[in-house]
Amino acid sequence: MDEYDGGLTRTVSTPALDERTFEERQRLEEPYGDTERLWEPEEGGDRRREELGGFQALEKEPVPSLAQIAGHPLHPVVVPLPIGMFAGAFVADLAYARTHDRFWARAAHAMAAAGVGTGLLAGALGATDLVGRDRIRSRGSAWVHGLGNLAAVGLGAGSVLLRRDKHPDVIVPRGLAASSAIVAILVVTGWLGGELVFRHGIGLTEP
Repeated sequence: MDEYDGGLTRTVSTPALDERTFEERQRLEEPYGDTERLWEPEEGGDRRREELGGFQALEKEPVPSLAQIAGHPLHPVVVPLPIGMFAGAFVADLAYARTHDRFWARAAHAMAAAGVGTGLLAGALGATDLVGRDRIRSRGSAWVHGLGNLAAVGLGAGSVLLRRDKHPDVIVPRGLAASSAIVAILVVTGWLGGELVFRHGIGLTEP
């Protein structure tokens, strides 16, 4: 680099940037979510780190789904169904609590039942991947995700039984409390499911 100093031109040499190291840092350095640190051991499972210039890089490889058709995983395809049904039941419960219109009571009952049915299907597909892939089983977040969803389906089944052949007034407060708890659980398990896919490559075919 040339500098002008009082009519004199002098060349100042600066240390060259190690382009390879910089690019590898940019490519390999990946932020690791705080949620995973809550249960993921520092070493173990499929987390394989290599040290590069003082940086800890996470090597990410995809984990293909076992429950899939032509490479397309089925679990994330089915999961929106129970989420939508349970969320709809919660909204219908809120509407009934405000209006006491029995239409909303029947709607909540039907959507809760549909949530249980589709939730069992989604859970079976997810369990196939969990049982069949060591790298999925090694992640604590995968177990929290699965057990949380199982708890949500169990609460949904209890909610359906609570509403069956009973006066709609049972919805307030017990039915509403059940649907609220289900939605709260699904928010957490949905977040973890997103991390498993987008951060850790679960169910992907390419990194």
